[in-house]
Amino acid sequence: MVECTACGQRCERGEQFCGSCGAYLDWSEETAPAAPSAAAPASAPTAPPAPTTPPTPASAPVAAATEQPAPEEPVAAPVQPLAAGPVPPPRPTVVRPPDEPPPAPGDLVCGQCGVGNVPTRRFCRRCGASLADAPAAPRPSWWRRLTTRSPRQAPAAGERPAPSRWRRMRRPRLLVPVVIVALGLAAFGLRGQIGGATDKVRDRVAKGSQIHPVGVKASSSAPGHAAGLAVDGTTDRYWAPAAGGAAAGQYLEATFEQPFRLLDVVIHPGASPVDEQFLKQARPHDVVVTTTDSHGTSTAHTLHLADSPGPQTFHLAVSDVTRIRVTLQTAYATSGSRHVAVAELEFFKR
Repeated sequence: MVECTACGQRCERGEQFCGSCGAYLDWSEETAPAAPSAAAPASAPTAPPAPTTPPTPASAPVAAATEQPAPEEPVAAPVQPLAAGPVPPPRPTVVRPPDEPPPAPGDLVCGQCGVGNVPTRRFCRRCGASLADAPAAPRPSWWRRLTTRSPRQAPAAGERPAPSRWRRMRRPRLLVPVVIVALGLAAFGLRGQIGGATDKVRDRVAKGSQIHPVGVKASSSAPGHAAGLAVDGTTDRYWAPAAGGAAAGQYLEATFEQPFRLLDVVIHPGASPVDEQFLKQARPHDVVVTTTDSHGTSTAHTLHLADSPGPQTFHLAVSDVTRIRVTLQTAYATSGSRHVAVAELEFFKR
């Protein structure tokens, strides 16, 4: 620490200018010129001694004239030095040395030489410029802090340098590839879930198109109500199993030419959309829709139908479908003389 002779502020050794008053700290060998003293006339050269012989009366006026001191020129009043001390020499233009570390986050950056100063300083420690309008050094982003190695201080004499945290981590630049590989593995493991979420979004926004089966069969059919009437495009004719009552276990099965993404199944229950004809036969209540993919894997969906005429739509969203079976479970208004009627089946793909 060195004490500023101008304001008494204690400054770090190596700083060229005081942080409080901006005084130049490297002028200890400079001396201010001595001010003129008030006793200056005493140091003036003395007049030569008067002659020992008495002057003659005629020369008395001349001697009197020679002994008269010449009028002195006016002397300016002495200038008192400033209370702060001697005036420092002009501030030199300081350029930041190459080994000067960059400003730390929050330091005041000098606009003249570019060095960093602690926020408590009012003048630059290198060039003495005012820091009133100096901007603060910004904090680097987390990514730059992660990939940039911070400068290390040299160990003191006799001390062993401590290993850096980057060396313990086996090189920081290896951290980025490791993170990328980890993210890739996580994405690979979650690709099924991501793909499923994408399909759900596409299913909701897509407008399905109807697909017709290439073949249809039934477990049994009542006379005049064959399986093909359930996919003939009209709702005034219907399929009904041969057995009356609930006909649990009876089914219709549709086969398709190519695998497709099934979105919706539309069921028209009853014998007709007209109420009078609708109420003449039994209507399906609970049905199981079983989808089979190209690998032979089957998925069952239980559907509950309302006892009302007209189409009823069910969203299934199943991929790679090649075959669909609709199996009856329970029915409305069953009796021995009534058959469970299905007027139409419709299938929509994405």
